[in-house]
Amino acid sequence: MAIPGVAEAGWTMADLLSSTGGAKDADRQKNYIKSELLSIVRRTEEQQFAWPFREPVDTTEVLDYLEIVKDPIDLSTIEKRIRRGDWYKSKQMLYADLMRMVNNCKLYNDSSSPYYECAVQLEKPGFGKDEMESDKRMTLQPVLFFAVEDNNL
Repeated sequence: MAIPGVAEAGWTMADLLSSTGGAKDADRQKNYIKSELLSIVRRTEEQQFAWPFREPVDTTEVLDYLEIVKDPIDLSTIEKRIRRGDWYKSKQMLYADLMRMVNNCKLYNDSSSPYYECAVQLEKPGFGKDEMESDKRMTLQPVLFFAVEDNNL
């Protein structure tokens, strides 16, 4: 125990290790959510009508896209956010981005376009909305850490 004052305070290595249990639970919970969210995105990507949403709209080809769609989103961006692990705290947050993705498509494209039809068809199953709303385990809970002031540490 190289930190001055820790041994003198009566702390053992076992005490220090057990005090980090909350962090392990938080990591476990975060990994569980990440896995569940990636599964939803993969299922969405596999759908027949997902092809227009797999990558960002190429704004060098669709010049006015950003004038109409102020907050673009696509499946690859969503997946990157999930993998990074700091964006989505719940399935409901993922659902909001998936809905924004199809709503952006419907906003930009005419209702007779194949892109609009893909948005409608992709939205029909609701991205598992019922599952997202009913699964209370899928919300990250804040983890509290307590600091003990000790001038000898």
